[in-house]
Amino acid sequence: MNYPWSTDGRTIFYGLDFGANIWGSHLGVSTRRDAVARDFDDIARLGFVVVRWFVFCDGRSGIAYDTRGLPAGLDDRFFTDVDVALEVARNVDVRIDFVLLDHHWLFSGIRHTLADPVTGDLLEARLPAGRADILLTQEGHDALFEHIIEPLVRRYGEDGERADLRHQIFAFEFMNEPDFVIDEWERDRSPRVTRALPFAALAAGISRLSEVVHAYSPALVTLGGARADNLWAWDADALGLDVLQLHAYPDEGHARDIDPFSTPAGALDVRHDVILGEFRSSAPLDDSLELALAGGYAGAWPWSFSGTDKYGRLDLEALRRFGRRHPELVNPRFAAG
Repeated sequence: MNYPWSTDGRTIFYGLDFGANIWGSHLGVSTRRDAVARDFDDIARLGFVVVRWFVFCDGRSGIAYDTRGLPAGLDDRFFTDVDVALEVARNVDVRIDFVLLDHHWLFSGIRHTLADPVTGDLLEARLPAGRADILLTQEGHDALFEHIIEPLVRRYGEDGERADLRHQIFAFEFMNEPDFVIDEWERDRSPRVTRALPFAALAAGISRLSEVVHAYSPALVTLGGARADNLWAWDADALGLDVLQLHAYPDEGHARDIDPFSTPAGALDVRHDVILGEFRSSAPLDDSLELALAGGYAGAWPWSFSGTDKYGRLDLEALRRFGRRHPELVNPRFAAG
């Protein structure tokens, strides 16, 4: 299941679930623990065993930046929120796939706050190239890993401070749908990206994440790929990924995309197992899940529990039908009624 951010029915907490935010407030999950716990109880009762949850998104929460805009450390609310998320998940036998960055990280005009050098007042700014410098420079890359990613992975690793929660992390993802920000992939690149990311720079981030996770954590490493014809790039051994993802919206008119519900995983010409990491289809949801299962996909994670975009909420009765047919696959808390 894609969580992928929480909502209270009025506010969409995109990028706000973990840590204090750049506007000086804290809306993380520890401030809304009971509501998030109710969501996870619902998710478990629908049969799900993994949720996919975005963490830093476009960089608006959880990260403290220095005067150059580079990551200086995690803010003091961040781990409180992650602890709560993992504790809530543990209580209902659900594991989490943490998506570290969204491709919006490189979108022009994302919001940031800067301190006035004279008064110290916080001023809101719009970053013309997003946070591209963090991924395009070695100094930024090192700051992201040394101050942000490595402390996160190690805290929930085999010898970390919260090693008791290590098995609740199913996987880490470096970035959601990086297809849209890669310099060489012009046909996919979003017009909102003014400084695109060379594939080599992205590959360096993915492979470094794989090294860190495999060194300290039992979690897997995956990547949310948006296009089937780019799967070959993520299949490279040098990236260190354990399982690939394909995101599938076959009714959206993307002429180059395959329909995974009529294309078995074995026909994708990759060596790694493939999860349908996001999908929606006009077909009944239980039928789509059956086709994914029959097609040999390693998992199928529908979009989305929050239902805060044009796709809306999921068909709950269809999920229950699938769960009744496959009790061996679903959460032990599954409620068939």
